[in-house]
Amino acid sequence: MEKPFFSIIIPVYNRADIIMRTIDSVLNQIFKNFEIIVVDDGSKDNTAEVIKSIPDARVKYIYQNNAERSVARNNGANHANGEYLIFLDSDDTFDSNHLSGLFSFIEKLNIKIVLIVCNCRFHFVEKDKEYFEEHDLPKLISGKGFEYVLSNPLSPTRMCLHSTIFKEFQFDKNIVIVEDQVLWVSIATKFEVVQYKDYTVNYTIHDDNSVNLKNNAYLKRLEGLKRLFFHPDYSFAQRFISHQKRRFILAECYFNIAKCYRLSGDNSKKSMALFKSFLQKPGYRNKERLYMLLK
Repeated sequence: MEKPFFSIIIPVYNRADIIMRTIDSVLNQIFKNFEIIVVDDGSKDNTAEVIKSIPDARVKYIYQNNAERSVARNNGANHANGEYLIFLDSDDTFDSNHLSGLFSFIEKLNIKIVLIVCNCRFHFVEKDKEYFEEHDLPKLISGKGFEYVLSNPLSPTRMCLHSTIFKEFQFDKNIVIVEDQVLWVSIATKFEVVQYKDYTVNYTIHDDNSVNLKNNAYLKRLEGLKRLFFHPDYSFAQRFISHQKRRFILAECYFNIAKCYRLSGDNSKKSMALFKSFLQKPGYRNKERLYMLLK
């Protein structure tokens, strides 16, 4: 077989009901030189049966005992043969021209070993309706890639990176939430970040998203951020992060934790999270803090 240009890595856990929509969005690409590596993170449903029934040699299935998505993504990447890696979440999709557009974009780049940020649409899935909204990101200024990935929410589905980068930087298995941002920040300390502006990625937002207010995923996000900001493993990145920026990000995280506690009705923990947000950055969203404190 021809060496694939793209390796599409899909970590999956109990998604038998929707995984084919995601895989079909890749199989239906105009650009055909790719492989799909599905890493089953210990699913207990019939995910394996669904994947193994696909009559396409480009689709590869790997099973692992449940170890969370960072390990699953690393596992998939370590089995990849493509020149560029894309980590597609199991509930997201691509437009049919996504890979063809990316390929043309990459062919015009002067530097090939880069991290690419793609624009995307938010695909909202609610009980009685579905709709799409373009998610606009600020323009990426050349040479400002580190600040860009530190400041903007960038899901794995909208990223593409040269495979040689992944030999040096991988997802941190010790981080459950914000593991993606920590990886992009780490990569940006050494490699260039560029922006692909077409809206050909669809990021799905629904009640089962891993990051939402209901399950207070911001607590795990806080753990991951603290590892990035304070653990010796990330000393190489910490020197690029200003004291002011770190405090702003932590204040925002504590504020969102307070919103989660407000939703669950835990007023004492809500107040404590608001207090910690205030300590990090006293001037941040004070009207909203006061409103939440009084409600």
